Amino acid sequence: MERGGNITYHGPGQLVVYPIIDLQAANLGVTEYVGALETVMIRLAADFGVNAQRDKRNRGVWVGNNKLGSIGIAVRRGVSFHGLAFNANLALAPFGWINPCGLKDVGMTTLACERGTPVSMAAVHQAAWRQIEAVFGVLLERKPPEWLNAFAVRV
Repeated sequence: MERGGNITYHGPGQLVVYPIIDLQAANLGVTEYVGALETVMIRLAADFGVNAQRDKRNRGVWVGNNKLGSIGIAVRRGVSFHGLAFNANLALAPFGWINPCGLKDVGMTTLACERGTPVSMAAVHQAAWRQIEAVFGVLLERKPPEWLNAFAVRV
């Protein structure tokens, strides 16, 4: 397995963030890094009025017994990759086809479900940007959307 977290589902309406960080240069241990990713998601949920929390039994963030955000990372030569998946407005049905994160009998939820109203993905992106900067103490560099097209793989 390339990353921790077992199997997951990524789909439209989900924020997926895969930071690439030299953990040693950032002075972060793996446990601290995972905790920081959880903090980003907890604060992101709070930005939209949802109280998400950690669960000592399983990593990620939870609202009650339902998982709102997942973490699956890998570290090679001290560099992290993969990251987090935060459920904003996505369909939950595909999670019923798998055991999310290898967990049985786990409910999944979304920010929209917890709020009772859909949320703008643009607003989720902006809030996530702010929270990543705040939690990691960095300034992220904004690139125009066409910059990403240079790396896109067309199928």
